[in-house]
Amino acid sequence: MTRHANIMRRTNSIAGSLIVLVLSAAPSISAQRRKQTPEHIAAIKKCNTDYNQAAKRANADYKAAVKSGKKQTGMARAESLAHARKAKSLALAAAKLAQEQCVANAPK
Repeated sequence: MTRHANIMRRTNSIAGSLIVLVLSAAPSISAQRRKQTPEHIAAIKKCNTDYNQAAKRANADYKAAVKSGKKQTGMARAESLAHARKAKSLALAAAKLAQEQCVANAPK
């Protein structure tokens, strides 16, 4: 047998064993998932709703700031638009953090 054939056989056997390992582990992973309680589902929905509202508010504020900023000229316009981008970024980051904390504090 050539060296190349030995390498290919070894590669195929490793790949085959990895596939068998993954397929055998899949049922045990899915079996560990448990059904969520109604309280948990309601809390997660509230967290997501709050985040979506905060994101909509941040986007609306950004659009309003851009609209008023475009009426300006020169450096004032650039600073106004930069401030609007920064404010939107901070608002979305705060909303995301609040959502993560809300999900973490949700009843299990």
